[in-house]
Amino acid sequence: MRQLWIVIWIALACALAACSRQESGWSAARRADSVPAYETYLEHFPAGAHAEEARARIRELHEEREWTRANQLQTPEGWQRYLGAFPEGRYAAEARERLSDFVLARALPGERAYMVQLGAYSSEAAAQADLARLSRENADLLGNLKMQIQPPANGATALWRLRAGPLAEAAARRICVDLESRAADCVPAAR
Repeated sequence: MRQLWIVIWIALACALAACSRQESGWSAARRADSVPAYETYLEHFPAGAHAEEARARIRELHEEREWTRANQLQTPEGWQRYLGAFPEGRYAAEARERLSDFVLARALPGERAYMVQLGAYSSEAAAQADLARLSRENADLLGNLKMQIQPPANGATALWRLRAGPLAEAAARRICVDLESRAADCVPAAR
């Protein structure tokens, strides 16, 4: 009987030590509040008591980094990149608004030739893939429009833009409202 109690006490001591290490690891990750710190916690305790919290905080930190980058760039591509990664993110509505304001601010009043910009991509292959997907999923809205991938301008950031048009301004705005209701990115852009 005495041996059974010794085994129980040893097992209890080990469990408490493991719990203590886990809580210590979580405290260290929270103090550092960085992606590498939370990843280290998850490496050691993938099913730990705070694993879901760690994963959620990693997602938040990635979103914050992408939003900060978009605001530093202050370009349509930066906001579209954020929206591509976080279409339902914390700053999605603001990103769409800034994107629309930026592009429309450069349009000439009364100009009739508009395109709808559906995305900006770091590779032509990514733009091609999204062109096929958007054409298939939104044939009712985009079927009659000429879809095109615009290559990066000389000396500009290597971004391929997916656009459809030409349209009148009001039509471009309507299509964007409809596409955004389907959780697709869209910005009216003067040609």
